[in-house]
Amino acid sequence: MGNLPEMSLGHLGIDVINVDKMVEFYTDVLGFKVTDRGRAGGGKGPELVFFSRNPEEHHQIVMAATRSDGQRTTINQISFRVNNFAEVRQVYNKVVESGVNGIEPVDHGLALSVYFPDPEGNRIEVYVATPWYVAQPQRELIDFNKSDEEILKACEQKCYADPTYQPMEEWKREFDESNF
Repeated sequence: MGNLPEMSLGHLGIDVINVDKMVEFYTDVLGFKVTDRGRAGGGKGPELVFFSRNPEEHHQIVMAATRSDGQRTTINQISFRVNNFAEVRQVYNKVVESGVNGIEPVDHGLALSVYFPDPEGNRIEVYVATPWYVAQPQRELIDFNKSDEEILKACEQKCYADPTYQPMEEWKREFDESNF
């Protein structure tokens, strides 16, 4: 990566229309905590709300009430990685229970995901990485009527049958050795 330091994503900022509605969704549905809330510009600017699920990060998301009603979001998606497929299913069940419309569970081969919109139409993805690499994009809907084991086995078989398949650890080594 040249002469640049190692970097990781610190936080994401989102321009929002209705702060209260977004706070309710991100706390009640996604389990974030509000870590701070106030107005920028010495109290005269837009309202800012800071959220985190990690005590090591004061905020993983900051929302600013700066978007006008009717103005389209410019976010393609906000993705959250979890540790295993059971946790993807847990989030899927929570968003179904919360009455969220437009839920899409997707098998990408290298990840198993559930997509859904937040109240302002920003697409959220919660995913688990798999140990298999296959060229992207790939998109096949997941049937949550199947067990976790059945879903994982189907993903594995699909990946092994793909001509671009390689173990993710091998792909990672190649990534580290390449000069993008």
